[in-house]
Amino acid sequence: MLGDINAEIGKRIYERRKQLNITQELLSELADTTPQAISNYERGERELKATVILKIAKALNTTTDYILTGNDNSFSINNVDKIEEKDKAVIFEIVEKCISLIG
Repeated sequence: MLGDINAEIGKRIYERRKQLNITQELLSELADTTPQAISNYERGERELKATVILKIAKALNTTTDYILTGNDNSFSINNVDKIEEKDKAVIFEIVEKCISLIG
């Protein structure tokens, strides 16, 4: 079971690295590890420590949640178009109220 989890984590690291067109060497530099370690992580042959997961997630511009589970529940202004119109209206109303409280 642990091997399966490591393999899934490694697959996500590999896929995200390829999306960003980053080499294992560059990722290893950004995550303060070695290219061999990145290779082992991607193949699911080595278990990642929490500190390494944090560094890899940051280097790959993703979340630790995505690395660990595959869930990408992050929100940014770049994906606001995915929000339903009724929900946008509520969000904008809340933002307007916050702004009025500040001003």
